Amino acid sequence: MTLQNMNRYQAFALHIVISLVIFAVLLICITQFWYPGILFDTGNGWKAIALIVSIDLILGPLLTLIIFNPKKSSLRFDLSVIALVQMAALVYGTWTIHSSRPLAIAYINTSFITFYANAENADDIQKTVATLKTRQLFYVFDDNNPSNTINVNQFLPYTQRAKSITDTNSPYHHSNSTDNVIWIQIDPLASSNRYLKVDKETGSILSFSKQPH
Repeated sequence: MTLQNMNRYQAFALHIVISLVIFAVLLICITQFWYPGILFDTGNGWKAIALIVSIDLILGPLLTLIIFNPKKSSLRFDLSVIALVQMAALVYGTWTIHSSRPLAIAYINTSFITFYANAENADDIQKTVATLKTRQLFYVFDDNNPSNTINVNQFLPYTQRAKSITDTNSPYHHSNSTDNVIWIQIDPLASSNRYLKVDKETGSILSFSKQPH
């Protein structure tokens, strides 16, 4: 079928199909590699997906639906411009998502902190994640060498120290007598309504929550 034999709705449908294939590939990258596991929630993975949807599944196909007219002599040129605009926006959006992806979640002092790929210490955090083979970290303070900066050599896998947080008294910990869980705040300096729900006995991370309940 040539462009001249298609109507705008058929062109729109074809553009949607192509965009869905691209979206599926990026969705796998986001959920499996860039924002895996609990980092999808703590790193705002839904915002990343919404950005891709707005560019890939809305911007391009909608422009095709608006401008497509098989009688236009400039149709191929118009569609080429749309494709270039969509691809440029998609490349920029993908770069933004990848460069700001969460690298790890760490329990530091009495709350969880998210480390991102655009942070100053991102390279060190990436090396630590690769060395420890986990994205869930626990920071051990050195009382003999106090410091105001993070020393990546003092990170351990979270599972090794998870039990130690269950009895911690902190304003960033919330629990009640009826549930066997603790809600621990994430990035308390940046947000007040993001928590990780952990098992009260083992300290194991169970899920993400926007508020204690």
